Amino acid sequence: MITLEAYKKTMNILYIEDDQIFTLKIKSILDNFFKFVFIARNGEEALELFKTNKINLIISDINMPKMDGLTFLKNLRNINSDISFIFLTARKEVDTIIDAIQLDISNYILKPIDLNNFLFILDKTIQKDYKKYIKIEKKNLVKIDKDFFWNKKTKILLKNDISIKLTKKELLLIDLLLHSNDRIYTLSEIIYYLWDEDNEQKDCISSLKNIISRLRNKIPQLNIENIYGVGYKLKIIK
Repeated sequence: MITLEAYKKTMNILYIEDDQIFTLKIKSILDNFFKFVFIARNGEEALELFKTNKINLIISDINMPKMDGLTFLKNLRNINSDISFIFLTARKEVDTIIDAIQLDISNYILKPIDLNNFLFILDKTIQKDYKKYIKIEKKNLVKIDKDFFWNKKTKILLKNDISIKLTKKELLLIDLLLHSNDRIYTLSEIIYYLWDEDNEQKDCISSLKNIISRLRNKIPQLNIENIYGVGYKLKIIK
């Protein structure tokens, strides 16, 4: 399971601000923590960026030309009701923040920005998304033993949260055997799954045995069991 800091590195941020000098300062800070920072000068630009890119978090000023922050937020909520949203606001804009709360903003940051407070609120907001991410990830994980996990969604085998390098056929075999705990898969089922249209090749059974031998050497905890004359199964002890 990835840490909060590693999770941040997977996130794309949309930052909306019409003050170019201020934007450069904030972007230089955000670049240290996140995968990519998109910049928009107003709500119109921000909507186009949001529609054409994967965005995980939005930070927006309120007073901007063409389309202000509140109008942008109203338009955004018609497209996406869940994405985390932080407003940058001056104290005189408190009434606007009250309106924004009705549109489900995650938080707001007062200007002039205090860096420590800015980073604190960012972390507090991201932690909510991170907890949701971890909850979903746990549903995708199959526990092999205390150290080994298989991620059903990403098709990655993890040992102590570090992915283990496997060949394509090794991954396919693990994916099949772990699909149903303790089920016996016949040789023909396994060969078709691993080689598909190429299953007419003569050396499939020999190749399969080599794959299983390599996996047993790499990961003894997988406990791939040969059911003589039938096929193979992988039993996970829960």
